Amino acid sequence: MTTPEGRVERLERIAKLFVRAGRRARADLRQQDEKINILINLHMQNEELFARNEERFKKNEERFRLNEERFAKNEESVTKQAEIILTILEFQKQTEEKFRANEKRFARTDKIFIELAESQVETGRNLKSLIKLIREVLNNNSEN
Repeated sequence: MTTPEGRVERLERIAKLFVRAGRRARADLRQQDEKINILINLHMQNEELFARNEERFKKNEERFRLNEERFAKNEESVTKQAEIILTILEFQKQTEEKFRANEKRFARTDKIFIELAESQVETGRNLKSLIKLIREVLNNNSEN
């Protein structure tokens, strides 16, 4: 037979388990929030980089137009314009390298999102199991 004191002690142990589980769940949620904030910040940085690159592309297109006018007006500027074109091509190469690097960042970000989603699913399962266990304990206690 279980004494009332034994039941109270058992209930206290279960309550402590719930408290610990709750603390772990809150810590997990905080970690997930931090990961989400990191992902959001990285995404915002990528958006800013793309915006800057767009501005640079517009400026480069304008430079190209001006260079074409110079070719038509003055043959002496051909050498200078060739150097400018080489600079633009180098910039374009660097831009393509930056785009490739951004694609890698997106791949890592996608992987982190997947891990985060999996973690959230696991947390949801654990929470459902915990709720089920609590209900079973409460039902058992009400029957006794």
